[in-house]
Amino acid sequence: MPKVDPDLRQEWKDGENRTFSLILRVTGDLEARAEVLEEIGCQVRRRFRLTSSISVRCTGETALALTRRSWVTKVERDSALRVFGG
Repeated sequence: MPKVDPDLRQEWKDGENRTFSLILRVTGDLEARAEVLEEIGCQVRRRFRLTSSISVRCTGETALALTRRSWVTKVERDSALRVFGG
């Protein structure tokens, strides 16, 4: 079972029809994994080869189902990144 923050998992259970933006760490071929994710209803947004991760949008119900995939090793919330420069 992949690493998932318990509070995030509870959000998925409470909002199975809500849409979540997530980053999935996966094993195996990134393109093949992205295809499977699209087939099961995820909107694949980006692929990060360096970290073997995929950014997706999906429902809470789909996110819960993803945790049963052996090739998903970690799931975390995808959020906007702010960079401060001087």
